[in-house]
Amino acid sequence: MLFILRALIATVHFLLVCCLTLVVCVVRPFHRNNTWMCATWMSWVLPLLGIRFKGLNQSPVGDAPAVYIINHQDVLDVFICTAMLPKNIAILGKTELRYIPVFGLAFWLAGNLFINRKNKAKAWDTMAAMARIVKRRKRAVYMFPEGTRSKGNGLLPFKSGAFALAIEAGLPIVPIVFSSNHKHIDVRRWHAGVSSGRFLEPVSTEGLGEDDVKALAEQCRERMQRALDELDAELTAR
Repeated sequence: MLFILRALIATVHFLLVCCLTLVVCVVRPFHRNNTWMCATWMSWVLPLLGIRFKGLNQSPVGDAPAVYIINHQDVLDVFICTAMLPKNIAILGKTELRYIPVFGLAFWLAGNLFINRKNKAKAWDTMAAMARIVKRRKRAVYMFPEGTRSKGNGLLPFKSGAFALAIEAGLPIVPIVFSSNHKHIDVRRWHAGVSSGRFLEPVSTEGLGEDDVKALAEQCRERMQRALDELDAELTAR
């Protein structure tokens, strides 16, 4: 019964935030802080879900342009990860999101970006075009390098898109790691659990090219895996 109630609360909250976002973004479309503001609203539901969240630090680059990469776990990400979005940021989402009623339009008006991930043959050209947009807007970008939710299976292999974009745009990569939801959160319990998130130090892309994408992705994944293990160990020890 508690799970159903919380699922209903989360759904209603999500829809309300989408509607409010749409109203605000019609008034000030594509503003640099639309996404940050709306993400903050989205995270406000966490106490009602019984989840205690703690952001352990601030972005090491502040509001400066960068490519943020985040471990993607499950549906709770929309409420947990949004609690640590920096300002001046745009989320890079798959094209299919634009067709979701209300959400798709709000997502676009907030200043976020859509990308077609199906054409792998032109992946670098796609990211090069996206890099030009990012540099023109002087905006940070938020991406899930796994490309899909891990659903309790740990950190999945990284796809190349985020790293190709960072290299082409000449931006540093800033990993954000969130503790494992499947280990520390159970919304069927009154006190559902604790989640924590940490910004890692930026990884420079200076002097890198297309041939360095794979090595860069692996380097970032290894750093995020170590940080994830540390976060999980810290929560388990409490």
